[in-house]
Amino acid sequence: MNGRVLHYPSSRVFMVLMALWLLISFLLTSLYLFSIPGFFRALGLDPRTALFLSLLSILGSTVNVPVHRVRRTVVVRHEVSTFWGITYPVPLKSTEEITISVNLGGCVVPLAVSCYLLATRPHLWLEYAIDTAATTVVSYATARVVPGVGIAVPFFLPAAVAGATALMIADGQAASVAYVAGTLGTLIGADLLHLRRAVRWGNAAVLSIGGAGTFDAIFVTGLTAVWIAYALSPGG
Repeated sequence: MNGRVLHYPSSRVFMVLMALWLLISFLLTSLYLFSIPGFFRALGLDPRTALFLSLLSILGSTVNVPVHRVRRTVVVRHEVSTFWGITYPVPLKSTEEITISVNLGGCVVPLAVSCYLLATRPHLWLEYAIDTAATTVVSYATARVVPGVGIAVPFFLPAAVAGATALMIADGQAASVAYVAGTLGTLIGADLLHLRRAVRWGNAAVLSIGGAGTFDAIFVTGLTAVWIAYALSPGG
């Protein structure tokens, strides 16, 4: 390079863009967290219950309850063995344990709210079933097993399906149908139907259903679906 040192001025631009991205992400996350009580109130819950569920969801996101442990045999490395001049690869295997747990804030709370909505609005069972089935299909098709993490799903796509379907089939009760479909559809399609594959290929010591970093998106998908249904409804 003729003894010259090349400097890349774009590095400073990159740092500025990265700082802006982090700031925007922080602001959007804060806005989302502060909006959680409004999401629950849109489901017809009273303000005190909405506030309680919001705090329980946020604080409970750090609590994972183990429900099952799975042992599996994995190949650690291959050793080479030679016999009569022929080389054979010999796999060395080891047993590891994977803990399957449920997250209090990300799975138990939204599942409990969904069960409450199902019990108090039984006349919407057909709408719940149709929207949940559609969201389940989309969640299953878009979810991917990420090695070392678990299952990842683009939560906005199942949420959009849940919200849009609720608007079309549940006039006046779109928020309730969207929440149940977004929650149960993601739980079934992304998590439960991919659970065996995640245990086999995920390479994660802990698989937390509803927990950040492993099986997230159940809680976020449900609330986002409510937001879409509530914001786009004629009376919203």
